[in-house]
Amino acid sequence: MFEVLIGQSEDVLEKEATEEVLSQIRIQLGQRHPQAGILLCSIEYDHGIILDIIHNEFSSIDLVGCTTDGELCSNLGFTDDSLVLILFVSDVVEIKSGSGFGISSDGTQAGEQAALQCVSKLHNKRGHEKFAIILADPISAGISGVDVGIKKILGENFPVFGGVAAAHSKQRKTSQFIDNTVATDSVVLLLFAGDIHFSFGIKGGHSPLGLREAVGRVEKNTLYTIGQRTAYEYFRHYIGDSDIFMNYCLAVFPDRSDDYYVLSAPKSDPEKGSVSLNGCVPDGAEVQIGTADRNVITKSCFESIQGAIDRYPGKKISVALFFSCAGRKMIMGTKVVEEYATARRLLPSIPFAGFYCYGEFGPVQANSAFRFHGTTFVTLLIGE
Repeated sequence: MFEVLIGQSEDVLEKEATEEVLSQIRIQLGQRHPQAGILLCSIEYDHGIILDIIHNEFSSIDLVGCTTDGELCSNLGFTDDSLVLILFVSDVVEIKSGSGFGISSDGTQAGEQAALQCVSKLHNKRGHEKFAIILADPISAGISGVDVGIKKILGENFPVFGGVAAAHSKQRKTSQFIDNTVATDSVVLLLFAGDIHFSFGIKGGHSPLGLREAVGRVEKNTLYTIGQRTAYEYFRHYIGDSDIFMNYCLAVFPDRSDDYYVLSAPKSDPEKGSVSLNGCVPDGAEVQIGTADRNVITKSCFESIQGAIDRYPGKKISVALFFSCAGRKMIMGTKVVEEYATARRLLPSIPFAGFYCYGEFGPVQANSAFRFHGTTFVTLLIGE
């Protein structure tokens, strides 16, 4: 048995919102006991109060979570300042949490610590780990090496999906949750092991403007040359005097196949000719400059969800989890509700929940390493 219960409230008061969510959960739960959970909520709440109330109700569950730039849920649709609690109930799957701290100073160690904690908690299903969900602080998330630490423990191509904690109006200070603790500059993981099915779809909001070209000199996330130009000249060749940040992005083809992930370019240095991205680019990759508009974003949402549905290996989907970029929300404006409408149309009877992130995590394709993405919609389908 594997079931997922979701509660949601838009009440602005912490205690009232949490109690409303728990009352919804109790009706669905009956006499069963949840094993783990994910808390997604607005930055405006006092998160310590919320976690204490949940901990008093379910003191033994492995709980992770983070703040958001908006929520996406089958209960209330798209919301900007709500509280969403997702609980997992199962007697065939083990679900364990882990955390690591100080990712801005040593992300590799923090990722390794979080993964080790998850694995060490497993009892009956050790050796049968299937996938993990990651939530992390946004500061240096794409270049901190947190993924390197996780891969050291779980394996280079172990599937990990998730998003970076967010807030509103480009606020950088966010919170991550582990059990009844509010943290910052941290990474939390939820590891699933046992008899469970999953599938995923990942699609970036990228409309190509130019040709694919090989990356020359690159250091981690800073590009110095692309093709025969400096990275700065490469951007200016296509976009003129336009602002680089957010308006334009790079599709990165890590192995020169047709599979790519998307990164944005928040910094540039005309004197050095460099452009710094919000994630790393491997040696030997190709890139293609592009932009995103509402039509591209709507299409990529559909392709992400439909791709996950087409690849789902089981008969019954228990829940869909979504991680969508806050940049997509910014571009869509009031039409951001179309992402909820697409999810509801494609998954009419499936409960789902997710949030708007400052960056997403996931593999580019099956049996490949998970990476940091931008302007991307990540779909994760789970079932027994």
